[in-house]
Amino acid sequence: MSLGENFGIEVNFLTGRFVATRHNDRQRSEWPPHPARLFSALVAAWADSDEPDNSERAALEWLESQPPPSIAASDAVPRTVVSNFVPVNDVSIVSGNWYKRRADQVSSLIAQRHTELIASHGEATRKAAQIERRVNKQREVSVQINSVGNTNPKAALSMLPEQRGKQGRHYPSVTPDDGRVCFIWSVPPTVEMTDALDRLLLRVTRLGHSSSLVSCRVVKSTSEIKLEVGDGDISMRSVGRGQLAELERQFERHQAFRPRSMPHTDVRYRPAAEALPDSVLKANTAGEWIVFEFAPGSRFLPATRVVELANAMRASVFRYAEDPIPEGISGHLPDGRPTTAPHVAFLPLPYVGFEHADGRLLGIAASAPNSISTEARRALYRAIGDWEELVGKNHALRLTLGSQGVVHLHRQLGPATLISLRPSAWKHAACRWVSATPISLPRHPGQLGRGTAAARTRSWAAAEASVRLACAHVGLPEPLSVEVSLRPFIRGAHPAGQFPVFHQGGPSGRSVRRQLIHASMTFEHPVAGPLVLGSGRFLGLGLMRPAPMREPSKISEGDSGE
Repeated sequence: MSLGENFGIEVNFLTGRFVATRHNDRQRSEWPPHPARLFSALVAAWADSDEPDNSERAALEWLESQPPPSIAASDAVPRTVVSNFVPVNDVSIVSGNWYKRRADQVSSLIAQRHTELIASHGEATRKAAQIERRVNKQREVSVQINSVGNTNPKAALSMLPEQRGKQGRHYPSVTPDDGRVCFIWSVPPTVEMTDALDRLLLRVTRLGHSSSLVSCRVVKSTSEIKLEVGDGDISMRSVGRGQLAELERQFERHQAFRPRSMPHTDVRYRPAAEALPDSVLKANTAGEWIVFEFAPGSRFLPATRVVELANAMRASVFRYAEDPIPEGISGHLPDGRPTTAPHVAFLPLPYVGFEHADGRLLGIAASAPNSISTEARRALYRAIGDWEELVGKNHALRLTLGSQGVVHLHRQLGPATLISLRPSAWKHAACRWVSATPISLPRHPGQLGRGTAAARTRSWAAAEASVRLACAHVGLPEPLSVEVSLRPFIRGAHPAGQFPVFHQGGPSGRSVRRQLIHASMTFEHPVAGPLVLGSGRFLGLGLMRPAPMREPSKISEGDSGE
């Protein structure tokens, strides 16, 4: 089987679900599956053979020596995690202390047997056989069970499952939009190695929990890459040279009955650059989002407070950024003047666009445009990482809003449960876009609700022209049509008049009051987001949402922003 210039390993989830916990959070699901998890499944399939195949081992050693793969995987919806409490083992028979003592003794005896076999060059000696018998005796638990008929009735009742203590178990899972995941390498194996990998993959029946049934195969990859290795914010467990040998060493220690952890190499991934058709337009606000989800008790802020919240988030990130803060983060030149280049924006994300949407803020995104420097991007990652490290991985981040309260949040590491926190909800290409938060117009149009009818008409025309100018500021062509209003065009959004007055420094250095207005615009060709317009676009104003050409009368059943 020849695979040409690249190859992939395709994993098909037969039940449509993937059940696996993150290695650093037992209550949250992993998605997509990490490369180290796939490799361990292949090693398990190889080691389970009665006579492990040397050609399959060679294929595994070749695979571990390759650079980390790119990954093609769809979005996935996490299932709400429910704690399941199961009875613990009968502690009167096998107590925790008894188990630990026996496990330590077994480990010590296995080490002695291993030393004896090395000394005898693998020959079975009388001493090795004695140690083996002692190991089997230590693993036997029947000595802990009383003779039949001598059990105290109270002790017997305590052995029933409903009488025993319970321990919480979590089974987080995700339901992917597409049940196929492809791991893609740029260097193909030889025909012999391909055949060996295919034989191994035929014997892989699950990935993660035993309920995650899979079928796997080697394919010539034509899948669209979603994640690639790079300076991204996504950390995944991958493999390196010596992974197979390390798994074998660890098995010698735990013997499949002691606690163990998967050896791995941490690799940073980032979303792959999207290959958009030539007809699709992109604003200079498009780029990577680092999304933070508010804790359920902190989802009380209305969208009218986006500027306040964005300023608090900005200040928190700046507090942990190294001096001097790069222009791509601060938005200022070294002499203090505002930059004219795109820079990091802080965008609170409201619950809008659904039947019961109410405009509450569910999270916030740090939006890094594609055009900012690598230095600025890394500085942003370091600042967020230092903030998280200081707080501790088991504690939520905090944003203090003066006397208005505290917001608790955490960085979104996997697929978001809330649709409004998924970058895809804000970035997919569309011809029509509507404002989720009002646009701060770069030019004041005049009085929109006062004066003569002719004066009001001129002001509304000026507001429309200012929206067109805002599109030009982010590198977009003039829209085919623009509608402006003080009322929103999307469910859940708040009227512009409910937002606090927004002031910004003008050309002379004096504070200028900006006009806020909602807009709906249509372009000749699709525009890919994220799209943010207006002079307040770095502080959450002018956040646009892709919309159908005609607003539906009712959101389809099952759609929800939460």
